[in-house]
Amino acid sequence: MKSGENKKPGLNIDTSKIKGILINFVVSLVASGLSLLLIILIGYPYFKNLSHIKEDLRQKEQLKRVLNDKIVILNRLVDFKSVVDEDSNLVNQVLVNEAEVPRLLDEVNQIATNSGMDVTRLSYSYGGAETPDVSEGKQVSYSTVSIALGTDSSFEQLVVFMKAIENAARFASVPNFRYAATTTIEGESKLGGSFSIESPFLLVKSTAVTDEPVDLDISSQNFVDFINMIKGLKFYEFLNPNIEVVKTETPTEEVTTPQE
Repeated sequence: MKSGENKKPGLNIDTSKIKGILINFVVSLVASGLSLLLIILIGYPYFKNLSHIKEDLRQKEQLKRVLNDKIVILNRLVDFKSVVDEDSNLVNQVLVNEAEVPRLLDEVNQIATNSGMDVTRLSYSYGGAETPDVSEGKQVSYSTVSIALGTDSSFEQLVVFMKAIENAARFASVPNFRYAATTTIEGESKLGGSFSIESPFLLVKSTAVTDEPVDLDISSQNFVDFINMIKGLKFYEFLNPNIEVVKTETPTEEVTTPQE
């Protein structure tokens, strides 16, 4: 017998096809894993910050509207520049900046002498800045100057003086005053008066602000009435540049604690 006749037939397996299937499966699995990883790395932070992105977009859209409205208003102010300049000069005489503070002394002196009073004392001191309401987010933009005025006058002259202060263009208030009857050397009865007069002045700060809206409407009835009211007040020219005054410092209170 031949040796070839004793061999049994075996299994013939094509491993190359199995390898191809496994490779395709592994590659697909790895690709899916990488895709999922990229989605997690890129998509998760995006969705996590989505609320912040929406808020930032809302703020930018709001800023865009504010700036567009601001451009319209500023262009209107430029178109009516002569009227705006005239109104601005009027308002500047009502609420002045710090450089114009000494002129209040001359104005008070004019009002007192025009009322027939004899000025016996005239000095000024700077007060503290107004305290803003923090809850409303307001910022301090002005401070005050206090005038100490002493006078000799009659009662009628005192009344005329108070009315003139009220009708003066530059804003001033008299928070308190005192008077007492006195007699002059000639035997004439007089009222010795002591007045505390306060007036605000602007604190000018040069800061660039672009996101705050401009709500000035020079054509509104409220603005027109306001300007007409100012025009009806009395303006005082600066007549005495060499007026002698005494600048006093605001006194401070000292707190003492008892010794044990």
